[in-house]
Amino acid sequence: MMKTCQPIDSYAYRPDDTVADQRLTVDNTAGGVQFAAFGPKTTHVNWSLETAEVRYTLDGSAPTTTNGHALAAGAAGIWPISWIVAAKFIRTTDTSGVIHASPLRMSGS
Repeated sequence: MMKTCQPIDSYAYRPDDTVADQRLTVDNTAGGVQFAAFGPKTTHVNWSLETAEVRYTLDGSAPTTTNGHALAAGAAGIWPISWIVAAKFIRTTDTSGVIHASPLRMSGS
């Protein structure tokens, strides 16, 4: 049986108040830095990147200043929990980026 995707909108998700927001400082650690685990009810994460550009990978490979998807300072989005826990981040300049992440869960859970 094929699963269908849930729309991401303000009616389908609400803040997961069972766990705290996280702030990840993205420095130049070889291999990248990752978020800590979120709560068991967290299904998505609302995030925003502050201060500086970073790169990230989702496939287990190490991000570098030239490998990975680029995120510009000020970027924001909502990712499924599987993406945010798989993502590895590294800064691309001398300034570390900071990612603020707020956990979300499906309404009614």
